[in-house]
Amino acid sequence: MPIRVPRRKSALIWSAIAIALVPLAAWADGPRGAEWTSKDAVIYLEASHPKVLLDRVLDPKFQTYLASIPPYARYLKSDVYKEQKAGVTFVSALLETTWEEGIRSLAGGGIVFAVEAEKGKAPWGFIALTPSDPAFLTKAHAKLLELARGDAKTKGQPDPVKESEHQGIKLYSMSKDATHAIVNDTLIVSQSAEAVKTVIDRARGGKIASIATNADWKARHDRVSADTVAWGLVRLDRLREIDPKKFTIPEMVNPGQTFLFAPWIEAARKAPWVAASLNWSDAHLVANVTLPTPANGYSQSIKTYLPPKGMSASAPLRPKGVIASLSLWRDLSAIWEVRNDLFSPQFVQGLAQLDTFAGQFFGGRDFGSGILGAISSNWRIVVATQDYSKMNPVPDLKLPGFALVIDLKPDDDDFAQRLKVAFQSFVGLANLGAAQAKAPSLELISEDVNGITIASTRFMVSKAAPGAKVSVHQRHNFTPSVAQVDNHFILSSSLGLIKDLIPAVREVAKPTDSTLLIEAEGAAIAGILDVNRQRLITQNMMEKGNDKAAAGGEIDLLLGLLRYAGHGTLTAKDGDKAVDFRLDFALGAK
Repeated sequence: MPIRVPRRKSALIWSAIAIALVPLAAWADGPRGAEWTSKDAVIYLEASHPKVLLDRVLDPKFQTYLASIPPYARYLKSDVYKEQKAGVTFVSALLETTWEEGIRSLAGGGIVFAVEAEKGKAPWGFIALTPSDPAFLTKAHAKLLELARGDAKTKGQPDPVKESEHQGIKLYSMSKDATHAIVNDTLIVSQSAEAVKTVIDRARGGKIASIATNADWKARHDRVSADTVAWGLVRLDRLREIDPKKFTIPEMVNPGQTFLFAPWIEAARKAPWVAASLNWSDAHLVANVTLPTPANGYSQSIKTYLPPKGMSASAPLRPKGVIASLSLWRDLSAIWEVRNDLFSPQFVQGLAQLDTFAGQFFGGRDFGSGILGAISSNWRIVVATQDYSKMNPVPDLKLPGFALVIDLKPDDDDFAQRLKVAFQSFVGLANLGAAQAKAPSLELISEDVNGITIASTRFMVSKAAPGAKVSVHQRHNFTPSVAQVDNHFILSSSLGLIKDLIPAVREVAKPTDSTLLIEAEGAAIAGILDVNRQRLITQNMMEKGNDKAAAGGEIDLLLGLLRYAGHGTLTAKDGDKAVDFRLDFALGAK
């Protein structure tokens, strides 16, 4: 059977796939391109170990999980994908290789992607792809040109490849906005011919202070570990210089963002650069982001967010059935005292109303010193599954429990009691609102567990006619409760969770070196979704028009992806010189 030549678009897709996948691949220890990049480049990306990352991305199980993402799933079913796959397979056969091995040969030497810009001018960039086998690059490039020209000639169309020359090197343009050339056995691709010519000039000895002479770039480059598959540097100072309006963070931002992230926003507002790196092994997927602190230090108001030396967030709580756990160091009393410096006058006025409102529930205490001042700087939040078999009635939609754990300062014995009274007052207000809305009220109950008195509540259950089948409202997931365990005060949405937290908070909290720690269990998230599987399938069928089998398949893929993500940890560490963020997935079984 004769081989049918794919359309020119398909024949050329080999190079497109190579260029598209190589940034996902990795850049070797010494890829070409850095020496051709200006020291003032605004973006520089580099990676290594192309085989490692390509193997991870192409792993059949990972591709299966990836296919659970709707846009990617639609792409796999599209005619475009089928055409591209046919073109890649065809060209690979002509080159006597597989497309996977072809990518490895083309990307094995590494890739650099750089973007340069000047004020008032359009930015430009280039990709430098260094093959592990230069002969294969030459062979593949010649074959693609031959296919493109042969296909056009057969159809009576003009030559699709436009050639030119610069300093003895040929430039090729196969589309309006893309030009490439082979320079020193390295494939250079850019959106314009002028950009490629600039790279050629630099490769031919043109005078340039390369990015390798930039102290910040060199410092980050020297910290790249042998197993790092990709890293990059973005010059924030250059971006602010080029377009201050677009890239400068205003002094006043959303109050919620300021309240939670003020020091990191301040760092981003003044930092000259931000760097990131990616590591991916069989066991872990790790992303690191580094943001330098302001050269002259933080302002006095921002310093209130930072833990003094020797202090940090406690280790997150891990009770039975934990889904996610957060631990944060924040001295809210100190932040309250500098609120006028941090927030807009309108928001500060709203905080004044909060001060008055809170004082009514805490015996007239001042909100800053009397309420926030009685709480330590360790804040912990826990999300955990519940034992739905013990619920009466069992809600149709099953939700996890949530809890806030705060540590109380030991020199204020009266405050814990006032917290309990305030809880009871809030329950009373909630019942008044429920009565007006003709909704079920909360019933106050009390229970002793291991010497700890828990003040709890439960929603009254409306009586139904005998034999009648009624849906059970999701409100029955919640039994709001509070308890004091030593100097720890727990406010929980669930009586069961508060019971599980009692032994957890009694354990001595291990110190850390971070300001923020968040942990999440992919398998536990999948578990809570699996409990509600039938509801999710029904929702999928209604929203996407899938039949039951297709909807169930999509849900299963999502659950598999969550289980593959395993145990995730996000940390933020405030140092003297930089803020370091680290996202680490201890991957689950494939």
